Amino acid sequence: MVPLPVANLMHHKVRSVFSAAGIGLGVCMVVTLGGLARGTLFERAERWESVGADLIILPRGWGSSATARSGIGLSDRYAAKVAAEHADIVQRVVPVFAWPIRLAGQDQQAGGIDPRDWPVLSGGRKLTAGRLFDPDGVFSRWLEGRLLAPAADGAAEQEITAAELGDPNHDGLELVIDERLARVGGWRVGQTVEAANHRWRIVGIAPQGVMLRVFLPRRTAQFLFAGGDIGHSTLMFVKLRGGVDVGPAARRLQRATGQDVVPLDAFRGMLVDQFGILFVYVYVVNGVALAIAFLFVMITLYTMVLQRTREVAILRSCGASGWFLVRAVLGESLLLTGAGTAAGIGLSFAAAAGIEAARPLLTVSITWKWLGVAAAAAAAGAALSALYPAWRATRIDVAEALTLE
Repeated sequence: MVPLPVANLMHHKVRSVFSAAGIGLGVCMVVTLGGLARGTLFERAERWESVGADLIILPRGWGSSATARSGIGLSDRYAAKVAAEHADIVQRVVPVFAWPIRLAGQDQQAGGIDPRDWPVLSGGRKLTAGRLFDPDGVFSRWLEGRLLAPAADGAAEQEITAAELGDPNHDGLELVIDERLARVGGWRVGQTVEAANHRWRIVGIAPQGVMLRVFLPRRTAQFLFAGGDIGHSTLMFVKLRGGVDVGPAARRLQRATGQDVVPLDAFRGMLVDQFGILFVYVYVVNGVALAIAFLFVMITLYTMVLQRTREVAILRSCGASGWFLVRAVLGESLLLTGAGTAAGIGLSFAAAAGIEAARPLLTVSITWKWLGVAAAAAAAGAALSALYPAWRATRIDVAEALTLE
């Protein structure tokens, strides 16, 4: 014999399908929007956490906004000062000049670095193809000679042209990009790309998961994006000596430099603080979507109870208890919700694949934890949406209902 809740739903197939579809869309939004927010932010956090350093030196007062800052931040003198005065705890200081560059139709945070610092910034990973830019430091020495060397008496300052920057003898217009960006752009080593009003040659491909998607010579980044100032970087990474405690080292360097010094593993929290409003937006939208979905379920169940007033009265007259009716209505709600949740989870995987296909540099993270959260929210919603229709079923007047024509 078919259970009563199943029979009732099968009797109204179209309405049941639409109710389940509404729940499925709500569940899909919970899983997909949350996965997009978490995936995009935490994928970036994981890339920064792959750096083989322990601390980050930031300009004082930047706070959590440092995760989105670029351009001039710190004098390069801090690198030499920290390395010399704290050699007992500091193994290496790595300055980075950050600047957004548009490639593959999206802004990419590019990092101006010195090639000798690649092992630290990449966490020890090697390029998967090609080479690093300016491997022998020829371009850096040439640019420093032009800009830092004292000018001869009476000599006019000479403007450096794009042609000089890209001179094959000391080419400063070279890029290393990561595998994911190379795949999206369809680029390989030796090709040239147009970005930031210059033509760049791709000389290397970095493995996916390194700190940034784009790297270029630090001197080039400083010259082009800091108005010719090659004496400042955006931030600095500090690699401590083995056995040095990160917390006390951070406090010591902060007192000594007067700048903010934070552990590298604090970057994730800073990122969440900076973009936390995104999660608020996602949670509000998800809450509204689920509320609408289960309001629709409640209306559906309530309508079914009203339409079956005579049938409910017959059940009551045959000895059906109020709890029996409550279980029947709750069973219908749970069946609708279960079908909708399963459909919503399947749809969320399809939506994630579609988002990543349309915008390949975005990441949608769907985890078992959040699938469980979505399912639990759906189950709670099913129970709540069944309360009023179930109560209404128990309040039907048997005598009055049986006399209805």
